[in-house]
Amino acid sequence: MDRPNIIICGTPGVGKSRLCQDLCQKCPELRYININDIAQEKSLYIEYDDDNECQVLDDERVQDFLEEKYFRLKESGLVIDYHSAEIIPDDGQIQGIFVLRTDNDVLYYRLQQRNYSTKKIDQNIQSEIFQVCLDEANESFDQNIVHELRNNDEKDYQRNLEYLINWIQNWPSINTNDKPPQVSQSNGDESSDTAMKKSPNLSNAKRQKTS
Repeated sequence: MDRPNIIICGTPGVGKSRLCQDLCQKCPELRYININDIAQEKSLYIEYDDDNECQVLDDERVQDFLEEKYFRLKESGLVIDYHSAEIIPDDGQIQGIFVLRTDNDVLYYRLQQRNYSTKKIDQNIQSEIFQVCLDEANESFDQNIVHELRNNDEKDYQRNLEYLINWIQNWPSINTNDKPPQVSQSNGDESSDTAMKKSPNLSNAKRQKTS
């Protein structure tokens, strides 16, 4: 394997797609894979969830497609873009998982710009407050390959892009002293109760897939 396969995941609105696409532009040997685009193109859905206002992916069919199209052929340098890392089984095909995190006020504004409904914004902010995507990554994979990255602004973004380029180019001889950029205090050290009080229009949190 010449290059590692990685997943860049996180709550909708944290900046996954831009980071994945720019990373692949900077490193032409990498291949960008957007799970939502594949699901739409191949109709890999179970149903539309009216409550969560999103399509529910057929995880098994998505996994079968990725296995046949990429993993069985021992493809390397895959950059997989999806909100949840658990869409990929932990069978040794993934070498790094990078979970993007964003402060609640920044995420709220970004989702408003996407014209998300208030309900859908609430659901996604709840997921970010309770670090659902990070927990899923840590539960599904060896925590040693899971990295948390803050992505609030352009400075964070450029730092993350530089860090990922360096990480990929130096893999597997990763310098353990080269730590990922720190997550912000509001999503890292602050309690969920405090974060919830700072976020607008929040109801009870629950674990769910959002897009």
